[in-house]
Amino acid sequence: MISLIKRNKILLIILILLILFNSISPICGAGLWASPPEFKYNLSSSETINGEILVRNIGKEDLEVVVEKKRLLKDSINLLYSDKGIATWITILNNETNFKLSPGQSKTIQFKVTAPEKINYFDAVGALLIRGVPIESQNNNGVNIKQGVELVIPIIVGLPGPIIESLQLLDHKAPIVLLSFMPGDFIYNLNNNGTVYANMTGNIEINGLISSHKVPIEGGVFPEDNYTLIEKWTPGFSDFGLYSADTTIKYGRYQQTKTIKTHDTILVIPVWLIILIILGAVVWYMRRNDIKSPFKIKIERR
Repeated sequence: MISLIKRNKILLIILILLILFNSISPICGAGLWASPPEFKYNLSSSETINGEILVRNIGKEDLEVVVEKKRLLKDSINLLYSDKGIATWITILNNETNFKLSPGQSKTIQFKVTAPEKINYFDAVGALLIRGVPIESQNNNGVNIKQGVELVIPIIVGLPGPIIESLQLLDHKAPIVLLSFMPGDFIYNLNNNGTVYANMTGNIEINGLISSHKVPIEGGVFPEDNYTLIEKWTPGFSDFGLYSADTTIKYGRYQQTKTIKTHDTILVIPVWLIILIILGAVVWYMRRNDIKSPFKIKIERR
């Protein structure tokens, strides 16, 4: 009994250590490792802050490492990079933008972030992209193969300035006709024309004659960014007829107090109705052309 209790305590300690390790673990990819995994700063106008990243080759091949500074543009389907905005505030020091790492070798990348003198928005997110590519790798045919890895280290900056919560719906699309079990995409193209990060929550309420559905919405947009939000709805076997789709997107930096609303109408055609129409058309065609059914049912009485 005592040994069982000791064993359970040991397992609990191991579990806690694993949780702590995962919470502080650095970013790593195949052959490349970097720490810390992200940076968060609060800067005043014209203020400069320094940071550094430790990069290590954890693979078995020599790597050519390239470091770039970018602004992150992210939505529900894309992760894009830009050279504008916060990318211009980041400086990689000592020309550490291109170097080589042997297996097990490490290097510290130093950088600084300088806020502009005139602040026109409150939140910004940039990143350092660290790419590692094997210097040379050959297969049996003598063809060079280079398969690299890319690590993204976010640099999130909070700035002083006016707090303006404003999200603009540029365009949206909804399915017009859906069949049973056919997924439909609700697409919303949004632009944050305010000065702060916009947290989005909400839902799409889909109401018909005999059934109702609710599709949750969640996302976030940084200032000056465009965001493509895509949500899906799939009608079930019992769904049919006209449905109203009312979308409510609530947004705000901390509390979602502002809303964007849209209204759409969807015609849902059930599969069983299509089958009945096809069977009816076949029966009508056979009767009109006096075609005998290939199936005969014979009932005998005893």
